[in-house]
Amino acid sequence: MSELAHGLLLQDQGRLEEAEACFYGVLAREPENDFVLGRLALCQMHQPGKKKTALESVDAAIRLRADEPFYHSLRSLILSDLHRGREALAAVDRALALDPSDSFTLAAKAAAFCSMERWAEGEEWSRRSLAADPDNAMASNLLAHTLRLQGKSELNAAAVARLLEADPEDSFAHVNAGWSALHRGDRRQAETHFREALRLDPESDAAREGLIESFRARSVFYRAYLSYCFFMQRFTGGKQWLIIIGFYLVYQASRRYLEKINPLYAGLLAILWLGLVLWVWLAPGVGNFLILLDRSARLALKPGERNQGIAVGGALIAGLVLGAGGFFSGYAPILLAGIGLIASTVPAALAFDNDSTVGRYVFGGLAGLVYLGTIVSFAVEAVRFPANGLHPVTTSLGGAALLAAIACTWLGNVRSLRRGDES
Repeated sequence: MSELAHGLLLQDQGRLEEAEACFYGVLAREPENDFVLGRLALCQMHQPGKKKTALESVDAAIRLRADEPFYHSLRSLILSDLHRGREALAAVDRALALDPSDSFTLAAKAAAFCSMERWAEGEEWSRRSLAADPDNAMASNLLAHTLRLQGKSELNAAAVARLLEADPEDSFAHVNAGWSALHRGDRRQAETHFREALRLDPESDAAREGLIESFRARSVFYRAYLSYCFFMQRFTGGKQWLIIIGFYLVYQASRRYLEKINPLYAGLLAILWLGLVLWVWLAPGVGNFLILLDRSARLALKPGERNQGIAVGGALIAGLVLGAGGFFSGYAPILLAGIGLIASTVPAALAFDNDSTVGRYVFGGLAGLVYLGTIVSFAVEAVRFPANGLHPVTTSLGGAALLAAIACTWLGNVRSLRRGDES
């Protein structure tokens, strides 16, 4: 068996690193073999951390043969995975100019729209792809995905049923089925599908992440958070910002109106608003903390998710205990330590398990500021206790820490700070 044939066999078997090595061996002898470069790009795009390398490989193939639509479509898929939607659309349009009826290319255009969260257009191009080839699995999965994210529950259920009927051994079909089950609130069915997806493809990040979500959904509070996420996913990033700002303006107007009636009502509304805002950011970390308490479920967590659970769920519980203890005992340093730990949970929730390197530094730095302010404030007040009022250092550091926590609730909506270049 030739090295190329061996590489293709390994690729079909899902042994991507070994296949990649074979393709590099062929390219060492035939550096201008565009077919091998294309297969190499396919190998690399499905391996963690290699999507940029895959883009380089497919670009090399295109330089050698620019009239091959498959290479442009493949380039579009890689760019979609890198969240570079506009470039992905440009690449797939070049492929369509060469072959406007190819089902793979039509599905690649659907994927490009999905990367930009333009679900209606993603649905349209998925259907066009299926019209050209009803057996296109990628288009079928994208169709189910776009229908779910548009809230078209009945159509999504029918699409998922067709996926499972067509190929019950397709890991992606079970991932789609799992998310559909979560969407309708059936976490047990979701967990079953995600487990089956992992059985079929143990390396599937999508299946593992879905399983984690189904574990978190054991909490009724987390299910409420998921409902919020599913609602927001229906909209593009710009519309999501408008909704968030709209909610905030409604809150401010309602608070001012209630202040005229009864300041107590305005205070209760402010507490409710703060609780809702914090829960949106803390829910994943608290969910991970609950998973840590389950001996079997905790095995599915990655190190970043475990750390997030400790830094958010653990710190939240410790902060509430310390805060209550300090309040009832009258010992101010413990009360301040509790408040500081609670404030730290917001930047910590965004610092751990964050795909963006810049985001990890930004939120990690803000979390460090809160930790530092908490430690120094505790030490200063412990030395001064009992004393009338807070020391200026405590006031300054406490104010900075609270501002850092509040800033995170807005910065967390900046996608570039939450999403890395590699998927």
